[in-house]
Amino acid sequence: MSHSNVKSSMAHCTDDWRRSFRRQWGHLRHHAEEPSLNSSLLHNVCKKLAEWYFQDGCSVLAACCHLAVDNIQLALACLIRGNELELAACVGLILGEAANQSTAYCLELLARKYMTTPTWELSADLLQMIPDNHVLLAKLCAFYPGSVAEISQLRERCGLPSLDECKTLAEEAVRDGDLFSAVKFHLLSSEPEHALQIGVDFVKEQLSGSDWTVDSVQPILDLMSYIRTDRLILAKLTQARSELLILCGYIGGLLAIRKSYCSIVPALYEYTSQLLKRREVCVPLKIEQLTVELDAWRACTQFNNIPPSESQREEFICLERRILPTEPAALVLSGADYVTGSNLPSHSDLHLSCFTGHRIQGPVFLLEDNKSAISLNDALMWAKVNPFSPLGTGLRINPF
Repeated sequence: MSHSNVKSSMAHCTDDWRRSFRRQWGHLRHHAEEPSLNSSLLHNVCKKLAEWYFQDGCSVLAACCHLAVDNIQLALACLIRGNELELAACVGLILGEAANQSTAYCLELLARKYMTTPTWELSADLLQMIPDNHVLLAKLCAFYPGSVAEISQLRERCGLPSLDECKTLAEEAVRDGDLFSAVKFHLLSSEPEHALQIGVDFVKEQLSGSDWTVDSVQPILDLMSYIRTDRLILAKLTQARSELLILCGYIGGLLAIRKSYCSIVPALYEYTSQLLKRREVCVPLKIEQLTVELDAWRACTQFNNIPPSESQREEFICLERRILPTEPAALVLSGADYVTGSNLPSHSDLHLSCFTGHRIQGPVFLLEDNKSAISLNDALMWAKVNPFSPLGTGLRINPF
């Protein structure tokens, strides 16, 4: 799809849904304006109706229900969780300031979608629509695999320093003790592997302590994940790559618990355990500890006839403390993704999920080997907490 066609699609993406919006919005607004109805009861009814629509694969109608009672955050959350990203971006931009945070997140996901040939410039345009976008643009430019001339052109477009300037800025940041800037500018330099060494060592040091939290290490891991793929898969970076994948997998599992992505939590823990078992690494993680954490999560969150033990309760309390977000708004986007068609029967081509071994219902997402498959819902949730493919190759996953 061309740059202009994508922009045109975003500009007119509401056309197919206009009548649905008007019908649902008008019906619920009519009742919302009746003074005899209790406001809290109305909100509760709209929330339940929205959840019913969402679980039926109708994220747009679910968003209409929330918008009918001016619940903008939940409306946009429904669209994002339903992967209606273009529509969510348009609605968010129209609603303005009240939707700023959700709109920015949506634009970031859309930019990730277009971080590929030939839509790199579109990705830059989307990120430039986000306030305070310097780090996001740095991630884009760090990941861009073009020639030296093309890299310079994109950086000029994004207002970022040249390769040589970035190397100097990285060295200054190291001297000043500014770890995040050091990693960022090393990624943007001609030797991005230095960013891995600095960043991975920092995360390992944090995890060796007892008072670390997900939010204290996730920003650095996310930044490092944007190292150019052709550099990351070099043989000389095998250990650093393996350690990065393991750390991203583990923190991704904790983020999945925070976001209530229940279907992929076991897969992320198993992914991390398998990498620990098969790769030569030096990280402060043990397979036994991962098993204890996963068992505690299952015992305390899955409904069954066996109550959790005291040690499992204590372990889960520790997990909850680690995953507690510094920004309360982060919890608005919690809950499993559910795209249109999720309730439809399986495709005529039989695909078994490499997470569960079960037949996939609804849309399928093929991984980079063109054989392994997972559901599109699981792929979207995985990409939101761990940018790397479940196959452990070092390639990024892009299901958006």
